[in-house]
Amino acid sequence: MPILRVWFNVEADLRQDFRLSRRAMHAVQRLLQTEQDHGWGRELEVLIYVYWLAHGLSYIVVARVFNVPKSTVHRVVHKVANYICKNLRRAVALPQAAELAAVGQGFAQLSGFPFPQPGPRYHYHPHHPATRTSPSTH
Repeated sequence: MPILRVWFNVEADLRQDFRLSRRAMHAVQRLLQTEQDHGWGRELEVLIYVYWLAHGLSYIVVARVFNVPKSTVHRVVHKVANYICKNLRRAVALPQAAELAAVGQGFAQLSGFPFPQPGPRYHYHPHHPATRTSPSTH
């Protein structure tokens, strides 16, 4: 399989196929490693999952790339996604409520777009359909 040749060639750049550098891919592999892992089953699962996620492809296309059954891709995608959700706090520190505005401003600065200021979300506007009163309520 050409995709696995890319993975096993330590000189190859993974970004085109996996949208991650080799260093980042190894970090993901370590984060998703479990004590009962043996062989390279989990390694292959992570490759399949990251490839699927990076390209937004259907299971059948990913199955052809890795030469595995479509049902295997389905099982792997759900298994790895569930593992990530259960272990999210190992790698991601979500901000506390008091930190949200500062985090938002940080993303705004990185993106170059203004961040919406906190405040009322709904404003009365007499011409907006959601705020009009029906004739029967007059």
